[in-house]
Amino acid sequence: MSCSIGCNSYIFAHMVRKIISLFCFILLLQGNGLRAQLVTHHNPVAQPDIPIPAVGAVFTDMKFHSSVTRITNSYSSDIAGAFPDYSKRQAWNSDETLLMLRSASGEVLIYDAVSYQYIKTLGANLVGAQDVFWHPTNPELIYFILENRLLTIDVSNEIETIIETFSAYAYVSTRAEGNMSNDGHYIALAGYDTVWNLMDYITYDVIGGNIIAQLNSGINTQDFDWLSISPLGNYVIVDYADNDTGRWHGVEVYDRNLNFLWQKPLGAGHTDYGLDGDSSEVLIMDVYDMDSNITYIRKFRLADGSQTNLLSISPEFDVHESCRATDRLGWVLVSTFDFVGRLTDDSLSWLPFEDEVFALKMDGSGSVQRYAHHHSRRYSPQTPDSDNSVYFSEPHATTNHNGTKILWGSNWRINIGVDTSVDAYIADVGLLVGIPQENIEKEESDVMLFPNPVRNRMYIQSKNGTIQHFEMSIFSIDGKELKLSVPAVIIGNMAILDYTGFTPGIYLIKGEINNKFFSKRLAKISE
Repeated sequence: MSCSIGCNSYIFAHMVRKIISLFCFILLLQGNGLRAQLVTHHNPVAQPDIPIPAVGAVFTDMKFHSSVTRITNSYSSDIAGAFPDYSKRQAWNSDETLLMLRSASGEVLIYDAVSYQYIKTLGANLVGAQDVFWHPTNPELIYFILENRLLTIDVSNEIETIIETFSAYAYVSTRAEGNMSNDGHYIALAGYDTVWNLMDYITYDVIGGNIIAQLNSGINTQDFDWLSISPLGNYVIVDYADNDTGRWHGVEVYDRNLNFLWQKPLGAGHTDYGLDGDSSEVLIMDVYDMDSNITYIRKFRLADGSQTNLLSISPEFDVHESCRATDRLGWVLVSTFDFVGRLTDDSLSWLPFEDEVFALKMDGSGSVQRYAHHHSRRYSPQTPDSDNSVYFSEPHATTNHNGTKILWGSNWRINIGVDTSVDAYIADVGLLVGIPQENIEKEESDVMLFPNPVRNRMYIQSKNGTIQHFEMSIFSIDGKELKLSVPAVIIGNMAILDYTGFTPGIYLIKGEINNKFFSKRLAKISE
């Protein structure tokens, strides 16, 4: 692990030039005023007719200036579409090294979240599972529900572990729209008998390993749609997807112990639940008002049901909301798409926020940050209704933890009647919107690895001073240790390794620097 002084000097100088070049590139982008180009008005912005990009291609949205990447090609990969699970579900793992997509066949697809390369399809027990979500802190673990069991699966080795068996029920579920609390402490579930008759609502303490509350719902819940614990675990939200008044209808909110708090007849709009700018827990929902013929996106405080109108949009749209940017409080991501009453469109009749992905501030000011057109279409003269169209072509836009990356599914309005036309797209909007640094999740590791993905030379930097001791092992994505020799040159707090000749792919790097252990994912691309 040594080199001559001349070699060390050359490598160090080359490294410094790389860092300076990267710094200058960032300054150049900032100087070009990308943030100033952010679209924040409410005027119509017609979607341009542009060719579908190639997989892996990065392009700039012509109207909103975000950087967009097509990350899958379902047709050529023989996958029944690749898209986000749902707007209410987090697609990124806790350290944002992995990305979870779903297919129309119900498969769980894992991709590298840096290179966007496909890694694997998880085991048979997850195929078709309604409730699949990342562990809130362990980037290698996924929670899922199989019949009446809550389990985890380790993504690297696919070992499944039963967390709890709810023996009083044949099945438990959130009905595909619930989440754990943000800290992974609580989950709300519906318990069913052997023929899927709803029996109870339950609140489960995942850390304590016990049911802390049960509420018998019985025959009162014929129109039950979904339930979830709130982000901080203080409330249980139950949606019946109707607009009737009184108990067991509309939207009901309970405290964690399933004591009833309030009810509103809010209809069958889409929803998500998140944190407002003051960290209060809120429900965001689109509600159609028949008297005004307007759809309102509204905020409801979970503590008391008080509501705030956030934005009014055309009733010709359907809407999905996503509050998965848990590190960017007070904003909700919205994706709109033409509903069954608008089977055709053109630039002359284009409506504000049509077929669009944008962020909406929760303070009632109407402030928006408009990111991209999603170029997808579910309903058309050829696919005019829910029974004759592809559900997965709804964009179902969702976001990473700090709101800097936006994911959605799109058929690009091509072959809209088949599942394989739907692919996943990601817009990088961090530089565009100028996310404040305090809202970006801090790097907790003592080790920084760059660049990632790597072509040939990789740098491992210690944040704790000069490297006195360095060891490292390399594993394939399926957990096998690779007997490969990678000489390291140590310069101060930096280890420099040459990856020339490595086969392109995803590797797991585990090592030790000065008695501190680290584990990182590394994508190797061709020279």
